[in-house]
Amino acid sequence: MRRALITAAIVLCFAVTAHGQAPIVLTPPGAGGAPLSPSPAPAPAATAPAPRAPDASTVPLPPLRPDRADQADAMAAPGEGDEAAPVAELPALPTPDNLPTLPADDFSTVPLPDPGADQRTMEALTAQPAATTMDGETDLTALAPPPPSSDGPDLAYGAFQRGFYLTAFQLALDRAEAGDVAAQTLIGLIYEGGYGVPQSYSDAFNWYQLAANSGDREAQFALGMMYLQGRGANQDRSKAADYFEKAAAQGQVDAMYNLALLHLEGSVRPLDPKLAAEYLEKASEAGNPDAQYALAQLYAQGLGVPLDDSIAAKWLASAARLGVVAAQVEYAIRLFNGKGVPKDESAAAQWFERAANAGDPIAQNRLARILAVGAGQPADPVDAAKWHFLAEQAGKTDPWLDNFVNGLTSEQRQSAVTAAQRWPTE
Repeated sequence: MRRALITAAIVLCFAVTAHGQAPIVLTPPGAGGAPLSPSPAPAPAATAPAPRAPDASTVPLPPLRPDRADQADAMAAPGEGDEAAPVAELPALPTPDNLPTLPADDFSTVPLPDPGADQRTMEALTAQPAATTMDGETDLTALAPPPPSSDGPDLAYGAFQRGFYLTAFQLALDRAEAGDVAAQTLIGLIYEGGYGVPQSYSDAFNWYQLAANSGDREAQFALGMMYLQGRGANQDRSKAADYFEKAAAQGQVDAMYNLALLHLEGSVRPLDPKLAAEYLEKASEAGNPDAQYALAQLYAQGLGVPLDDSIAAKWLASAARLGVVAAQVEYAIRLFNGKGVPKDESAAAQWFERAANAGDPIAQNRLARILAVGAGQPADPVDAAKWHFLAEQAGKTDPWLDNFVNGLTSEQRQSAVTAAQRWPTE
């Protein structure tokens, strides 16, 4: 029970305070916030490329994202006055049992932009880190939950969950000084976030180190992140990798994810796409959405694994369900073109719309074209123009849509401008 409470507290508090500079990235900015600048990627090859090791300079290391499934305990007992955030319903995803078989409609007269021109690959995974806020500061959502314990309720973590940080600190301190590793990790967390006490990376580092040396996987992971980001100690990516390996050996999912990326980067760990794929596979199966997105990229390129569009589409679909906006865009493109999944323009339009509402300019551009010609959705010239204006404002130009908008009436164009100005409130 104590370990489950530890996890909940860590996930909740890390989502509140941000600081420091995160050196690695995976999920592009634009998921639920500021628009994302398009990242051009190489056009797909005509034949499956042979697996090869990438150039280390083209595969930057992204940071992790907490396992969303592990936040259930944290959300189960909100503090006084808390309200659960509404969860928008996702469009239904086709499954092998309900996938419709649609005719291959001729869309050549008004084609979507070449999906290969904008499709994100491992070379484009260099946007804002998943472990950062919209201001670019570190979001302390790094620690995944430890295995549950039968030690009974933990009053210190219970107080922390409810925002009584000083009470939590006082309750945990005596136990931490007596060698309780869970309490040591909590004290480190409180100091790192500055919850009720002056923020102190050095004190956080020292407490994490005590718990990590006693084998606590969450403290090991936290210590690895501090070494990786140079907080509380001099930046040392090799030591960060050492602690990630210790935590991963105990099943810490996000540590596995970071190790995979280090093996794709090939600086402090050997360049090994096959080993990276193995780590990503484990993290993906445990529900880490960023790992699922990265693994999809490897299958799409045949890097460390056989090239397989159907498996790539499967992991893109899973990451899309879990809120990775880049995965929603790429999965929508695959659905629209029938690549790795049966063609389904209607489902593609739904996923484009969801990513467009998250601020992704590529999705906004695709949705504008779909609404301009009525592919998968009824034609709506005003809405098409609105999404084109939004995408263009974010840097995604499209001469074809410029011509389309110029053909609208002045009233239609003005309605689209007004709608774009009011977005996302309407």
